Amino acid sequence: MGDDFVEAFSNMNLQQNRRRRRRRGRRRERPNKLFILRGLAGSGKSHLAREIKNQFGSAEILSTDDYFINEDGEYIFRGYLGKDAHEWNRNRARSAMEEGLSPVIIDNTNIHLWEMEPYVSMALEYDYEVIFREPETSWKWNVNKLHRKTGNGVPKVTIQRMLDDFEEVSNIQDVLNSEMPRRYYPGEDYWSYNCRSGY
Repeated sequence: MGDDFVEAFSNMNLQQNRRRRRRRGRRRERPNKLFILRGLAGSGKSHLAREIKNQFGSAEILSTDDYFINEDGEYIFRGYLGKDAHEWNRNRARSAMEEGLSPVIIDNTNIHLWEMEPYVSMALEYDYEVIFREPETSWKWNVNKLHRKTGNGVPKVTIQRMLDDFEEVSNIQDVLNSEMPRRYYPGEDYWSYNCRSGY
């Protein structure tokens, strides 16, 4: 009877070790997701954000443009507050990730790689999977149509500049290694000229 007990105990340990080894070998999928939406003003990002929210049943949609909505629900853009608006949105994203909310959707234009870097860094810090998405609308590169579709009246010249500046993203390392060029530092005209487009 003693030998039977030892044999059963030995087999049990081997099976547990095998299970442990298998678990270590499998790649763990991150349960929480951060969607970073990209696209020119009027291209359909907000619609895409709602589609993603519907797909998951719920989501935190965070847009820098929300900073300019007053208590009456009116959008009143003030370009000189661009730096504050983006900081406010980043703080909301950090709070959402600290709480473990998922998915978190950043609904900004994100024209340049460096604009996404704070969100990607946060996602890695809180173990979120980063997913870049762009609207698949037929007009997403058509400046005239985009100008007509922007609810906030973004000037055509701003949309054209966004199109000219749009940087492709291939992976998160590109974003993490990007830097804000000197010409975009706070206090220079880019903040007042382009902040309206939700970069």
